[in-house]
Amino acid sequence: MERHAGDEHAEADDGAAPGQPEAPGGQEQEEKGRRGPDDGGHEGHDTNQRSRPPAAPHRGLDRFWIIRRIRRILYVSHSKEVGGAELYLAGLIRSVAAAGPAAPALVCRRDAVLDEWAARVASGGVALHRLDLTAPGDCLALLRLARGADVVHLNLAFPVGRYQLLSALLARLAGRRLVVTHHLGVDIAGLPLGAPARRFWTAAFPLYDRLARWNVACSRAVWDHLVRGCGYSARRTVLVRNGADLDRFQPLAGADRAEARAEAAEAAGLGSLPPGAVLACTVARLSVQKGLADLVDAARIVVADHPDVRFVVVGDGELREELAARAAAAGLAGRLGLAGARPQAQVARWLGAADLFVLSSHFEGMPLALIEAMAAGCAPVATDVGGVGEVVDGPLVGRLVPPRDPVALAAAIGELAADADLRGRLGCAASERARGAFDVRDTYRETAGLYGV
Repeated sequence: MERHAGDEHAEADDGAAPGQPEAPGGQEQEEKGRRGPDDGGHEGHDTNQRSRPPAAPHRGLDRFWIIRRIRRILYVSHSKEVGGAELYLAGLIRSVAAAGPAAPALVCRRDAVLDEWAARVASGGVALHRLDLTAPGDCLALLRLARGADVVHLNLAFPVGRYQLLSALLARLAGRRLVVTHHLGVDIAGLPLGAPARRFWTAAFPLYDRLARWNVACSRAVWDHLVRGCGYSARRTVLVRNGADLDRFQPLAGADRAEARAEAAEAAGLGSLPPGAVLACTVARLSVQKGLADLVDAARIVVADHPDVRFVVVGDGELREELAARAAAAGLAGRLGLAGARPQAQVARWLGAADLFVLSSHFEGMPLALIEAMAAGCAPVATDVGGVGEVVDGPLVGRLVPPRDPVALAAAIGELAADADLRGRLGCAASERARGAFDVRDTYRETAGLYGV
């Protein structure tokens, strides 16, 4: 069995200055120049220059340096639903497969809701293994797959769960290099867990620091949570921000824009849009995390003063019936509609035709949907949680409000609904911000560069 990568650098962490890594290949200066002196965040989110997170080390010789070193990569997704973390993973796998000759494989659950997503990933020639890890046979199968890989990459969409921890432990048992991407920086103490489960997961979550060669944070806020809050190694916890497919998400104009707006309204059951309507889109899983009850409550306030505002919520999840009932009780028939899950190409068209994008989340890492909407030219209104403030990095780009505050959310939406010029300026600035700092090709390149380091 080969020596585990987590052991080969353990001594190097002792005595290291917090957040003062020596990036391989001189990348620290390169990344500083590319990201800017404040590491891409606004002044309220990155004031401690001494604790700047390290950039992902990569050789910079090829599009993917791994093509010379790595041949087999096993990706593990523990999720029971499809959201931004899973779309990120699918794109990463496609990019690695296209770069060649590394052969990626995917492990995910057998849940039917994942069938379409898993089939799309596999359609690119990616080996697909559906395992639930609830029986010994599944665990042995994952262990064999890990032993046959050079690298195991765990996509950690949520910090608590047996599947993800067991996957990391099996990768360690197989003696393979483990990379873990963290999509959330949430305090386990605040999760709805019983006292024994909370104690267990509070103790277990730091194990990823020892099991993984690299822990990847999708935002500075997540990096801070891992390193400052959970004691992860500052040298082996790297910042690789989420990004959008900038070719797909573009502002629409003219007849294309009018057609897409009408299509979105019809799909959400809103009927025909009135002349001069303000179209506000939200793309999210219908889950507690996304704070959509707050959005419904804010919409009720907004339409009282701005009756031409229409809200389209794209996505599906366990709260669909509850949210539909809440919207009906609030008198929002014809004003707010649930369009359900939609193909990504259709979502891109709708965002390119929308006026506003509203994010009402209670906690986030760095929401992919927000970046995509900004790239598409939407003026953003978002709750200031996690890495959101690293994307909407000032009032010239969009509006940030406290989470769990429908009144503040409604006020920000109302401000932009009342001022078309302001919406236009913010939409242009938001698109420039997304295109200048959040290109998904950089995300994939930096992530893949970790596999051989």
